[in-house]
Amino acid sequence: MPIHSRLAALVPACAALLAAAPARAQSAPDSGAFVTRIGNDTLAVERYVRTPTQLRGKLVVRSPRTAYREYTAALRPDGSISRMEVAFGPSGGPPAQTAVFDLRADSTIATLHRGDSTTVFRVGTPHTSSPFLSLSYVLWEQALLNARATHRDSVQLDMVALGAPQPIPFTFSRHGGAVTVLSGAGPAHARVDGRGRVVSVDGTGSTQQFLVQRVAGFDVDAFAAASAAHDQQGAALGVLSPRDTVRAEVGGAHLLVDYGRPGKRGRAIFGGVVPWGQVWRTGANAATVFTTDRDLTIGGAAVPAGSYTLWTLPTAEGWKLIVNKQTGQWGTEYDAGKDLVRVDMVRGPVSPAVERFTIAVEPQGAGGVMAFAWDGTRVTVPVAVR
Repeated sequence: MPIHSRLAALVPACAALLAAAPARAQSAPDSGAFVTRIGNDTLAVERYVRTPTQLRGKLVVRSPRTAYREYTAALRPDGSISRMEVAFGPSGGPPAQTAVFDLRADSTIATLHRGDSTTVFRVGTPHTSSPFLSLSYVLWEQALLNARATHRDSVQLDMVALGAPQPIPFTFSRHGGAVTVLSGAGPAHARVDGRGRVVSVDGTGSTQQFLVQRVAGFDVDAFAAASAAHDQQGAALGVLSPRDTVRAEVGGAHLLVDYGRPGKRGRAIFGGVVPWGQVWRTGANAATVFTTDRDLTIGGAAVPAGSYTLWTLPTAEGWKLIVNKQTGQWGTEYDAGKDLVRVDMVRGPVSPAVERFTIAVEPQGAGGVMAFAWDGTRVTVPVAVR
């Protein structure tokens, strides 16, 4: 069987096998695993064991290439993390680097060891804090358990990423058996069980678009080996939404578009990943940047020379392009008060379906068109020099 087939089969096979295992005694340590997917791709898997004094886990992330982390955290009596050690892959071999998080009352000290080099980072943490590892939902769960222990409906906790100059604020808001988690990536929605443990996370309302499911267990080491072999065959998952640049000349004007390119990955895009009736960042991650060195008309509206961000408002009835005067922001930071113009776009089908979101500027006669294409949809707007 090809390695990619074995890798695809490993997720449901491991989950089913471990879910069928006999229930353990109540005195056994709490344990479980999380599978993180984006569309039809498994992006990360994580397994943990938690006791009253310690949290241990293994995490494999597949983007842009397979990366392995193994961590051990010491827990205070209230369940918060006082210290965490992280070893960064490969699985089964000596770590390439290690990190230690020392969480204190007003700061977190992170020490990174790489060969003979040691780097120390100190971050002020005014709120209760926790270490942050990208795509670790066990650490999310630990933060949720800490928030639950306060008996408040809304709690802000700081999470500290290795090397980050500032903590990442997370707000956890409870609604019965559901929790809304708000961070710089936008809102995600978690379901929790009666013990406060994460059952699932729906991140489709955020810039990350991940779906996370709790399973009884997982053979993380086998998954890491299969994924690494997949990489060696030249089929690494890669960057999820690579940045790209479009440069074009239209009627003597030099235009530039800088944008993120998410993939379809088997998902229904418009009306699904991109909801109808909501302003979309028109790409992924940081806001889409548009620059012109000449005054233009776009869709009949005047756009002076300068730099802008591009947004769209897709609906089932039609699309609008939004040219906004704010620049340098993340893709969730849309400010309608800084709109320059909103213009209608022309929508049509495209076949075959476009896997990765694509922006093009196509010269036509004395002007041109700007075109966006993804999945089975293509929308255009005319561009001309004033």
